Amino acid sequence: MAVTKPLRAAVIGLGRAGHIHTAVLRSLDGVALVAVADPDPVRRAAFDSVHVAASAEDLLELELDYCVVATPIPEREQVGRALAVAGVPALIEGPIAPSLPAAMRLAEAFDNAGLLGAVAQSERHNPVVKELGLRLRGGGFGSVYQVATRRYDRLGDHSPGVGVVAQMAIHDVDLAMWLTGSHVTSVAANVARVSGGGHEDHAVALLRLSGGENADIQVNRISPRKERVVIAHTDRGCVVADALTHTIIHYAHDGLDDVARTADPTSYLPEKVTSYEVPVADPFRGQHEAFRGALLGLSSDIATLRQGAATIAVTEAVITAARTGACVTPTDHVLPSASLRSAQPVAFRPT
Repeated sequence: MAVTKPLRAAVIGLGRAGHIHTAVLRSLDGVALVAVADPDPVRRAAFDSVHVAASAEDLLELELDYCVVATPIPEREQVGRALAVAGVPALIEGPIAPSLPAAMRLAEAFDNAGLLGAVAQSERHNPVVKELGLRLRGGGFGSVYQVATRRYDRLGDHSPGVGVVAQMAIHDVDLAMWLTGSHVTSVAANVARVSGGGHEDHAVALLRLSGGENADIQVNRISPRKERVVIAHTDRGCVVADALTHTIIHYAHDGLDDVARTADPTSYLPEKVTSYEVPVADPFRGQHEAFRGALLGLSSDIATLRQGAATIAVTEAVITAARTGACVTPTDHVLPSASLRSAQPVAFRPT
């Protein structure tokens, strides 16, 4: 669809994520950054070429085509619902709300308004993870039965004011569901405050998914080295995607059926190892390109707000499972019947 004029976009919240979003929007074809909002006058002072406001309400009369919500987590529901009432599509940083009920209210507000709302889920648009998803869905790597992730940050890299489950594990919960196309049916977990801070800084979660798959998620922000690894175990081998080295390595074999049939363990050994080098690309830019495409009515892989609510349901189950030592079933009424692997674009006509 031809765009006759740029989409008018704004960013609410000018912290670390907000500044990244503004940088992307200033260079994105077909989009113009026209406004920003933040209660901090020092942050606002850095923007002198766009409309600047202290609150989201001050932007609602600007005829925006979409808005990025990068406020602190407790404010995202209120800001998002105000945008829904005003008829402004929104890309909202995850977690989209501080609790599952709040996330569901937010998703329902956009559904009821017939507006496109999405989660700023940049990890899906990391080029290595995106390529892994494309190849898995293409069937060349076989059927997935387990996803394992390692997301480690160094001590002191960030001070987000929340635990690693909400800050980090939420991304890998989304990836596990996105890569398998299944939803989480049970959770076992453990968390710890190793550094003595106010929030958990280490977490391990084992998820069972509706298609019979398992997901093993490990996150911490106390590691001596940073890691971003996603591993997909399939009936025809193992695929290791490393977002820091920009590589995918496929360890292939003839298939588990052959092992069972021959009872020969050596037939399971990898017969072929193939490495792929994935070109570097900006995940934040990728998610904005996907959202722009969805606004224009194009087929586009975005994370819907209901999918964002589903990840919150799972992370809340992780905390409960760690506290109680029991397997926990996440709230099961969050997701629509549509596939978890893709979002349905909302047709949008710029005026």
